[in-house]
Amino acid sequence: MEDRSNRKRRLTDDVGPPFSSSGGPATNGSPAATPATTKRQFTGSGSGSASPQNIGLKDDSETLTAAEEVLLNFQKEAIWRQIQEYKRENVRAQERIERLKDHQVGYDERLSELDSHWNKLLEDLRTIISRSRMGVDPADMTLKEGDGLVAAIQHGPAEESEWQEVRELTEEAVKKSVEKRSRSTKDLALKLLCMVEAWSEKRDRFWSSLKADPSVQGSRTVQQLVQTHEALVQQHKKGRTAIDRLQAQCHEYSDQVLRLKNDLQMTKYRLEETSGELDHSKDRLRRMHRTMEREKNTTSLGVAAEYGTAADFGLTSASLLGDMSEATRDELLQCRRLAISRQVELDEMKGQDTQVREEVEKTRAQLAHISEEKIQDSQHVKALLVQMQSVRHESEFYRSEVLRLRSDLDDLHSSRRKFVDTLENEEKNRRAALEAELKKLESDISRVQDSRNKFQQMYENRCTKDDYEMQQNQEIRKIANTRKDRITSLTADIQRLQTMLAANSDDWQSYAFYLKGPSDHAALKDLRDSLKAADEHISNLQMELEAYKEVAQQVREYAAVKESEAQLKDQVATLSSRVAELENVVGSGAKDSVKTLVATLEDKETTLRRLELKVQAHEAVQVPLLNELHTVATAWGLLEEATSRKAIDLAQKEDLIFKLLSDKTRQESKCTHLVRAKEQSANMTTVMKRQSDMQLEQIQRLEEREKALGAQMATFEKEQTVLSSEVTVHKTKLQELTQHNSSFKEKFTKQEERLVEVQTLLKEKTDAYESEAQVRKKLMEESESMKKKLEEQNKKSESSSSGGETSEVAKQAARYLQLLKCPACDVNFKSHVILRCMHVFCKSCMDKQMEYRQRKCPTCRENFGAKDVKEIYL
Repeated sequence: MEDRSNRKRRLTDDVGPPFSSSGGPATNGSPAATPATTKRQFTGSGSGSASPQNIGLKDDSETLTAAEEVLLNFQKEAIWRQIQEYKRENVRAQERIERLKDHQVGYDERLSELDSHWNKLLEDLRTIISRSRMGVDPADMTLKEGDGLVAAIQHGPAEESEWQEVRELTEEAVKKSVEKRSRSTKDLALKLLCMVEAWSEKRDRFWSSLKADPSVQGSRTVQQLVQTHEALVQQHKKGRTAIDRLQAQCHEYSDQVLRLKNDLQMTKYRLEETSGELDHSKDRLRRMHRTMEREKNTTSLGVAAEYGTAADFGLTSASLLGDMSEATRDELLQCRRLAISRQVELDEMKGQDTQVREEVEKTRAQLAHISEEKIQDSQHVKALLVQMQSVRHESEFYRSEVLRLRSDLDDLHSSRRKFVDTLENEEKNRRAALEAELKKLESDISRVQDSRNKFQQMYENRCTKDDYEMQQNQEIRKIANTRKDRITSLTADIQRLQTMLAANSDDWQSYAFYLKGPSDHAALKDLRDSLKAADEHISNLQMELEAYKEVAQQVREYAAVKESEAQLKDQVATLSSRVAELENVVGSGAKDSVKTLVATLEDKETTLRRLELKVQAHEAVQVPLLNELHTVATAWGLLEEATSRKAIDLAQKEDLIFKLLSDKTRQESKCTHLVRAKEQSANMTTVMKRQSDMQLEQIQRLEEREKALGAQMATFEKEQTVLSSEVTVHKTKLQELTQHNSSFKEKFTKQEERLVEVQTLLKEKTDAYESEAQVRKKLMEESESMKKKLEEQNKKSESSSSGGETSEVAKQAARYLQLLKCPACDVNFKSHVILRCMHVFCKSCMDKQMEYRQRKCPTCRENFGAKDVKEIYL
């Protein structure tokens, strides 16, 4: 942009418009104009003896000045438009910065919500791990301050600049905090997964051991354990519902506390930003004061105001130092750096104060005759009084806010006490309800156990009967399987006999059918499908015959039939000759020896075919017969062994089974009664102990959390008091700065008003200049018409010397035309200008250049855009 503006200045100041005053060619390729020393004004009062050369020079000078003025106005308008565009871009950039700041605040709030939800998830995981009684480090169970996402984003890393106006929320800015939190959550989740895997392995081992031993699986103790387990699961569910309800309430309160923490962090960060902005504005004010002191052109009232502002700054810094000295030890360590920087600023302010006092004493000596009434009526004193009133009103407002906040804190304390009382009452009521439910459950368990014993005896009797029935069913199944095998062997015999009959009766089709065996249904289906296909083929052939009958091309068919008939006749003749030869050899006309040989051959062939078919039938029947014999023999031997063995063992086993069952029932009934009583007492004691331990642990956790919350509330109250005092100090500074800003704004508005007045004057002058240019143009046209008349008169009067003068006029006209024509094509007149280089061309040449992607000026080869081309009128 600077290069472009410098180039435009050079064009306007050094080179000027295309009509340059030098003797050489113009910048756009046109011939040079006449020098400025030969310019003369045409007045119209000259004598008729003026030469035509002098008249042409005068016209050239006037046209050149008009063109220069038009080009200068055009350049001014282009520069003004560009400045306006830069102003609009600046305003848009400022609006975009404000929008980005608003987005940044929204992102901070969303990140604080995400941090609160993440903390809640971590607390849930820690409560689950603490309930499972796992060995976890206490450092992992506590939340460290400064590890959250909000703290990492608000404060940022140490190497970042302290007063950064726009913070970038990139991955690197959040990486450290997210990595810490993700590591902690991953560790907790892995511990939980390991714990769950160990539990699942134990459970699988226990159930696999139970399933491996069927006697243990069907025993009464296992069933009793299962029932007690189900009862304990129900009790656990009830306890979990109560714990979940309490945990939900605890989560609500923890959400409120985390929300308050995030709000406090956000307010701290905003206060830090405001303090940074205050320091930045303070530095700017110091610079402004120094520049004003260097100028030393202000009045006595301005010097007094400066002295008052410096004194105010000294008082505010002293009050801040007083507050810092009264802070705690932890805050003193943080404030040392600020104290050193403020000490340097105080030294500078002292030097400035001494200079200002000297100047004030000088001004007092000069203005000793002015009365105090005039000083009180001055604007600066009135502004100070207004400021004092506004500060008083704001201090009253902040006092009311402090009182309101204290009342809110008292309400919070009372609500917390009420909440603790309600928790204790709910816990007592819950314990009483649980004890009553335990008593009811004990009575229910005893009743259910009695009924279970009865059902178990019935079940055992039924099991013995079912075992006896199962044995009978197995024997029946074996007999049925043997009968089934016998049926299959008989069907195979029938098939074999059918094949033998077919072979002996020379019925080869039935023989082939019986050889297929059990696939007769498939053969029938194949025959039916072949019949259907044959029927369809016949119907298609009939349709084709009907179609061929209806065809109109009978002549071609007749010829084709004749040709086929001739061919068939030839074939019949050849075949008949061949048959005659064979009859001569073998037929009735043959010899008797040949006939006997042929008959014997035919008999032998028929016997060979019959024997081959019998061999195939015997081979097909031999293999299944052998297999059937083998299976029948094995089955028969197995059945004989089983029957002999079972007949011996059945009687003995039945007697033993009945005796063992009676003994087992008696012993189990006795053992179960004893074990039940013992287990019931042990289970009830363990359950009660566990519940009481868990309740005590939960109560201790809640009490510890309550103490931590109380300590946090106390620290927050202290921080709030400190922050409120700092806020008051910063607000006083803000008021002072806003007052100074208002004074600077007034000066700026005055300067803007002055600029507007100058612009209006400039517009008026440009309008007057344009009107004068139009009048001048009209006068030029009148002068041209008068010149033409004078030339005609001179031609009439001086016919002898007309030849040389007309040649000179034609040259001047050609030169003027060359100036007005396009330097690129030298055909059309100039109509469009390039704002980058200020070269002028015709419309057709510019349209050709606009068609290309890389547009360049034909004369200077400088790149330009579509917006840089404007239409002009010469």
